[in-house]
Amino acid sequence: MLGSSRSLSGEATELALTSAPPKPSYTYARSHRILEIGGLAVSAALTVVTAVLAVRASPEGGIWFAALACFAGLCLADLMSGLVHWSADTYGSPTMPIFGGFVRTFREHHADQADITRHDFIETNGDVCIFSSPVHLTLLLWVENAFALFLVLGVFIGSYFNSQIHKWAHAAEPPWLVRAGQRTRVLLSPGHHSRHHSGAHLTHYCITTGWMNRVLDGVGFFRKLEWLLLKLGLRRTTPSA
Repeated sequence: MLGSSRSLSGEATELALTSAPPKPSYTYARSHRILEIGGLAVSAALTVVTAVLAVRASPEGGIWFAALACFAGLCLADLMSGLVHWSADTYGSPTMPIFGGFVRTFREHHADQADITRHDFIETNGDVCIFSSPVHLTLLLWVENAFALFLVLGVFIGSYFNSQIHKWAHAAEPPWLVRAGQRTRVLLSPGHHSRHHSGAHLTHYCITTGWMNRVLDGVGFFRKLEWLLLKLGLRRTTPSA
């Protein structure tokens, strides 16, 4: 993926590095590697089960109904990716217990944007699946409505692929089909995501499709949320400008 001699589009220049130094695919415990593989397998199974249940519950001729629900789910997944990203960029510290590693991952990414491109598929996506699949399973235990099932399907397709889509936005040469998705804004594009990495990292937090960034940044959603949390006694731990 890296090291290609093909020139990049202008919008990718700020994010993608064409000659990143090699790095081991993973340096964590083998037990965690196995857990990640299990998370990937469970998430794939849950996605298939959700799709089957949604199709069975859907009324005849409900293709537009299904598409609308999946679209809404993808928007919700994008919103949630922004909330998670914003929280890690804004609050806590890398040394805090339990969530310190989570915070460190996001903040180190600001210093070395290409590091994510040196992770293999399992390392890139495993942790997301580990944390998302229990929520997915819980929802499937009580959701029966067709619209809700297609909504859940959209949410978790977006959630499970979130890290992979983010990785592609930083890659020097993603697959051609991914590049097509980035150009048409179906997937997060390098140019759009580069706005987050400009300055103090205060905008464009959503990293699944990026569709929600214009809305959220346009109304100052995250600054208003920070103001509310400050009133409740929670002060941000990173600079605001």
